[in-house]
Amino acid sequence: MTENVLEEPILDAVRIIQLIPQKPPFVMVDSLYEYSHLTGKMGFVIPDNNILVKNGFFSEPGIIEHMAQSMSLHRGYRGFLAGLKKPETGFIGSIKSVEVHFLPKAGSKLTTYVNIQHEIKNVTMVTARTEDENGKLVATSDMRTVTVI
Repeated sequence: MTENVLEEPILDAVRIIQLIPQKPPFVMVDSLYEYSHLTGKMGFVIPDNNILVKNGFFSEPGIIEHMAQSMSLHRGYRGFLAGLKKPETGFIGSIKSVEVHFLPKAGSKLTTYVNIQHEIKNVTMVTARTEDENGKLVATSDMRTVTVI
């Protein structure tokens, strides 16, 4: 990871929501631990009542959305540093690969590492790796996100 420019982690839910375009009940990130221009470390404690929790477990779509929102949080913080007043809207353009190793239980704490591979205009190619609170690999992905300009 390149140099972290955060003086301290952002753990306040209100502040996190200001940095992403998603709004409750569809928020799948709750913390920004580290940020550099090309990398980030984000977190999420999975609420029992999350709309993507099924039978007590965070679903595959939930994991994928968490990884995408981790990228959104990265982009939102970058926008904040650049002086933007609100976060840019974006979406998953394509998923080259995703591998889910297991479904974490509701209440689990996820940590996701994003690494920007390339950016071309409004398309960002990013890899993500999500671990549980014990460091066990939950999922990996290689996706393209598109920012609406």
